[in-house]
Amino acid sequence: MYRGPQTTSLRGRYVFGDFSSGRMWTLLPDNAGGFTRTDLLSSGRNISSFAQANDGELYVVDYNGGLYRLVFQPGTGGGTIPTSLAATGCVNPANPTQPATGLIPYAVNAPFWSDGAVKDRWIGLPNGQNITIDANGDWNFPNGTVLVKNFTLGSSLVETRLFMHHTDGSWAGYSYQWNDEQTAATLIPGGGTKLWGTQTWLYPSEANCVQCHTAVAGRSLGPETAQMNRNFTYPQTGRTANQITTLNMITTLTPAISADPVTLPALPDPAGGSGTLAERARTYLHTNCSQCHRPGGPTPVNLDLRYTTALNATNACNAVPQAGDLGIGGAARIIASGSAANSVLIARVNRRNDSKQMPPIGSNQIDTAGVALLTQWINGLAGCN
Repeated sequence: MYRGPQTTSLRGRYVFGDFSSGRMWTLLPDNAGGFTRTDLLSSGRNISSFAQANDGELYVVDYNGGLYRLVFQPGTGGGTIPTSLAATGCVNPANPTQPATGLIPYAVNAPFWSDGAVKDRWIGLPNGQNITIDANGDWNFPNGTVLVKNFTLGSSLVETRLFMHHTDGSWAGYSYQWNDEQTAATLIPGGGTKLWGTQTWLYPSEANCVQCHTAVAGRSLGPETAQMNRNFTYPQTGRTANQITTLNMITTLTPAISADPVTLPALPDPAGGSGTLAERARTYLHTNCSQCHRPGGPTPVNLDLRYTTALNATNACNAVPQAGDLGIGGAARIIASGSAANSVLIARVNRRNDSKQMPPIGSNQIDTAGVALLTQWINGLAGCN
């Protein structure tokens, strides 16, 4: 509870945070005898505890070192997100299955595994604001951006997910669950599940979203040069063109990417026919694992599974696992060159519904094609070079 001397409407309110995402919230009365959870900020810290000084000030204890005092700014208290997807401004209110006018559709070369769902994606940029690109090819979006993603299982639209870059610089994700009639979608605070046919779909919580969309990976994940360098058929015109060329032409990149797309990096689709076996396997790990398993990532192991990292520098090839061998025994390695059966990485990707699965959250369906790809690659490795 904050009971310090700062002038804020949050005096006497409960403040709490999440270790993995670094997000912080407070509880505000809902005028019906209960409380609503309200966003405060994204701290960028692994919050292991809070501390209270003698004067009532609150401090965040960072697991990685450091003690940080909370300083409340005027207006602190968070905002609200519409309960109805149709009211967000991100979709056509007359037909919320369709995006709002002005959103930019896109696709990525190597999609993240989402329990078999087909995904459609859009970028919503604030007026007059552009995308910048850092030296690593990661795309950075201005405050006010919303990334919109639809998830479809079979013929059913099951979820629309909004990933918002708020005006305070923090990112947050919000999941909307579609009704059976496919006419409306409703916000699911805190996440949840729903049975669609025979498959149980997981709706992530706000904390789950930023647990995977890590700060060290740039939060937005999918939009990076090597992912966006591909052709796309734009539904507004029916024309097919390279996405980077198109985004340059509509002046959304600052500075514009002047190089010919054929000279730029492009990730192969792990499930496609282009690229070598090793390239497709490494792309799979890049897309599904490297957002956490990279230098500075939020895991206790020092793996680096980015596509651009040489295999012998990933700290995975022929490395003894530090978090258990999953019953494999003394021959267990994270990646055992020439033996998928002795590779803990395979064992983790090939399991669900326990604490050892990878990814650790957001999925309850094994990607059998992905497991087969990684198995074939590892079995064919003659070493780590």
